Amino acid sequence: MDIKDIDKKYLEDSFKQKINIVRDNRFLMDTVFIPIAKKLDLDVDEVISLFLNKHDFATVYELDAYAEQARMACLGRKVDIDLGLCWLTDFFRLISKRDADEIRKYVVELVVLRNMPYKEALKKGKEILLKKIYEDRK
Repeated sequence: MDIKDIDKKYLEDSFKQKINIVRDNRFLMDTVFIPIAKKLDLDVDEVISLFLNKHDFATVYELDAYAEQARMACLGRKVDIDLGLCWLTDFFRLISKRDADEIRKYVVELVVLRNMPYKEALKKGKEILLKKIYEDRK
């Protein structure tokens, strides 16, 4: 073995070790890597490798700090789509952006903080939305 082979082996072993360390973090696996693997239909180790190739190890190991933030932001986008908030505010101006933001935040908090099922929370958001629309008509 020459020095290049030793370096290559070291890097490969180091990378495998990083994957194992990430895999041992159950919270990180459950909140970041397993959901992404399911969405992309990839093996979990492949997803971990993608992250490790794109970011340094410390950043990857601390991704759980962003998981809840990402979940809330993505859920907010889903609420926008499901309630048509962008249409009703940006294009048709049936409600204010402030009201839309409050409704979105309310639905997301019901789901994330109070563990309410999404459909039920969306129904409550829709009720508030309709109330706001009809209030503004008067």
